[in-house]
Amino acid sequence: MANQHESRKDSKMNSKKKWLALTAVGVALLLIPRRSSRKASGDQSKQVNSKVENPNQ
Repeated sequence: MANQHESRKDSKMNSKKKWLALTAVGVALLLIPRRSSRKASGDQSKQVNSKVENPNQ
């Protein structure tokens, strides 16, 4: 019985470590800005500014 109990305890610990690592990676990916999103937002702001300056286009 003690062996099964230790096995479950190890399994739970491994599961917690995996979820913790997965959560850390997910948070890191959310916090690190992507170059493509910065470039896209910069291009959009240029388009908006050009339309305001030149409304005939």
